[in-house]
Amino acid sequence: MLVLLVLSTSAAQAIPFGFGEQSRLFERALAQHGLELADVRLNTDDMGIWGGDKYRLNILDVFFSDPFKSGVYTRALTDGLLLNCNDASKVIVSAHQRTDHGVRIGLLGNPTEGYEKKLEELQDGALAAALGEISNRPAQYYSAIDAYGEIPPTVAKAAALILSALPDALEYRNLALENAFGKAGITPQEARATAVEYLISRQGEPEDGEDMRDVLLMERLADNTDWSLLNTGATLLTTVVEKAAAMLAGSEGAGKRFSFSADTPLGRVAICGGGQDVYPAGDYLLIIDTGGSDIHHGGAGCTSLEVPASVTIDLGGDDIYENYDEYQPAFGAGIFGYALCYDLAGDDEYYSPYASQGCGIFGTGILRDFAGNDSYDGIGHLQACGMFGAGMLIDNAGDDEYRLCYYGQGYGFTMGCGMLLDKEGDDTYTGKMESNPNGGPFGAERFIHFAQGAAYGRRADYSDGHSWAGGVGILADGAGDDEYQCEVYGQGTGYWYAVGMCVDKSGNDVHHAGWYSLGGAPHFAVGIMQDDGGDDRYILRQMQSIGNGRDFSLGWFEDSAGDDYYQGGIMTFGVGDLNGIGVFWDKAGDDTYIVKGPSFGQSRMEAAGSLRDFMLTLGIFVDGEGADRYLLLPGDITPTGEPTTELESLDGLAPLQFAGDGKQWTRTTDQNATPGSFGCGIDGE
Repeated sequence: MLVLLVLSTSAAQAIPFGFGEQSRLFERALAQHGLELADVRLNTDDMGIWGGDKYRLNILDVFFSDPFKSGVYTRALTDGLLLNCNDASKVIVSAHQRTDHGVRIGLLGNPTEGYEKKLEELQDGALAAALGEISNRPAQYYSAIDAYGEIPPTVAKAAALILSALPDALEYRNLALENAFGKAGITPQEARATAVEYLISRQGEPEDGEDMRDVLLMERLADNTDWSLLNTGATLLTTVVEKAAAMLAGSEGAGKRFSFSADTPLGRVAICGGGQDVYPAGDYLLIIDTGGSDIHHGGAGCTSLEVPASVTIDLGGDDIYENYDEYQPAFGAGIFGYALCYDLAGDDEYYSPYASQGCGIFGTGILRDFAGNDSYDGIGHLQACGMFGAGMLIDNAGDDEYRLCYYGQGYGFTMGCGMLLDKEGDDTYTGKMESNPNGGPFGAERFIHFAQGAAYGRRADYSDGHSWAGGVGILADGAGDDEYQCEVYGQGTGYWYAVGMCVDKSGNDVHHAGWYSLGGAPHFAVGIMQDDGGDDRYILRQMQSIGNGRDFSLGWFEDSAGDDYYQGGIMTFGVGDLNGIGVFWDKAGDDTYIVKGPSFGQSRMEAAGSLRDFMLTLGIFVDGEGADRYLLLPGDITPTGEPTTELESLDGLAPLQFAGDGKQWTRTTDQNATPGSFGCGIDGE
């Protein structure tokens, strides 16, 4: 087990693990205010005065109690996730652990051993037996179908493995939900319809006309779901599908033409290969396709409570996964159940409007694409979106494009975790700004995305008092020169007791962002942006980002290497805002900083005369080493939030006087009025 804290030479103060000699820079910066590293924390007792944290997750307290764990924990977590990208059963356990209900069913044995032994005993009759078990029909009914005998043996064995394990996975699911449905006060079908409609169309801050009966229904469902059992079923099915996919990867049936289908009470089973197949929208229990450039209009979606599990495995071809029905979950949409979509090869295109591409709602949804230059597109609640559930998108290789309007690309709502893991390739992550701006308080023309490592909760402290803590959203990119674009809430942000992480391990990356992004978070939340390599460009169009924590929040920004370019707005580069902690840390490289207004290790309080005056507000800026430039961005320095454009030239920009190589400084709200406010910065050389 990793020990995070070791004693310093003074034996009186702890040095954060992994900081090395640069911990001294933090010590020196804080010492300007008489502070020590141990003073840097968000006091959860103080925060408890405001409440509103029902469904709060343990990971929040880890970062609140010691913000210096943010960098090393985030790195260790995402290193492990990317390392395990070739086994979704390991990754899904981590996703469930983020919501405090992970179950490691493979820790002390092989969960698939019993099913595999059964297949060996039944040999060629295993698939027919499995179909018969879930359909309550004799196995001979299926083995007598002419097309049954045409299925290649390995393909039949993989299908039989999945179907054999399905009853056990669904038994966990049924036990997990029986009390939830029983205490909801309406039928399971009505509960499902209400939950999906509420989460997709009305989630987030209370809206005018929101029906409190829907809110209370959601609470009854969440309070009475056995999350550990629900996640056990998901982990079991994922483990089995991983085993089946490994069998199919070396299958002998890729070039052979065959087509078998059978209807069961849980949906259609379709096993095909050797051609260009089309799968219409519908209720599918299992699709296995061994080759050809196919078109999928459905599959891998829990389309109703009568279809509580759905699996698609496509072995190859440049496939199209296309669904235009907003009420038709597909391609990894686990809604009150489990859905897994695996594509093993090819340049694939995915489009769905909502609830797709790795979306979990009271369940688990996984989309795993093994290789190829792929494109993912849609409107919202997709591309790794967990809302009272887990949503995961894993792409192992290729230059990929991710596009959506909101709520995805690693997004977690209440009791939810969304993980987007892209192992390698030059990728683009886009929060679309083409039509229908939804900026609300940020401006009628602005776009709120909550994407690219973002998490959210229901804030109701000013309306009905039924606040819900948010979930966990993670985007981790392993390698490549990547581009990120969003406006409000993205690239490592959280809102209302939520945790968002955006992590890029290497490559020369470009980030365009707006408000509360790039390690910026408001309202009892954590936002983390971490980049560990490359010459990167960060272009901020607006404010309160790049290491900004507002209102009992932690904003953590960390760049480990490279000659980086930063164009900031107002309240950036390590700003503690209204009892928040904002940390900016660039470890190395010849960097350029361009900014205006309160920034560079600044504290900011909006008013004095309350308990908040005595509670910590702290901004920290640390540049470890390199020959750096600090320049003033032209324009109004008041916090209006008006967007700025990317500069074409640095000619004529004035240097900042207080910051520079080898300097240290303080930038603090009037401590006579707000004695808990501190701001400090340091450049190591």
